[in-house]
Amino acid sequence: MDAGENPSPKEELHRLYAEGKVSQSQYTELLEALETLPGRPSSPPAHREPEFRAFRKRILIASCVISAIGIPAGLLLKLPYVAILGIIGLIVAPLKLHRMRRST
Repeated sequence: MDAGENPSPKEELHRLYAEGKVSQSQYTELLEALETLPGRPSSPPAHREPEFRAFRKRILIASCVISAIGIPAGLLLKLPYVAILGIIGLIVAPLKLHRMRRST
């Protein structure tokens, strides 16, 4: 490593661990802290993923129902944009549901 090159915090932590200046428990604790620094994107906790998927599925199903209601309402009230948005909703929401099921 060059004298002018600054190592990343993870590299520095790994170097300290390799030299024996940091214990295994300290290393894992500090590594977790580095990965959860503010401003860094973090993945959702694994225990929350099923809840999020169920919530997303409910939202998509509700949007299908609203779209199905919007088509005849738009036609009866002579609001073409409402009917068109209902048709688009009935196309997009089932596609997203199918894609969500396929990724499981």
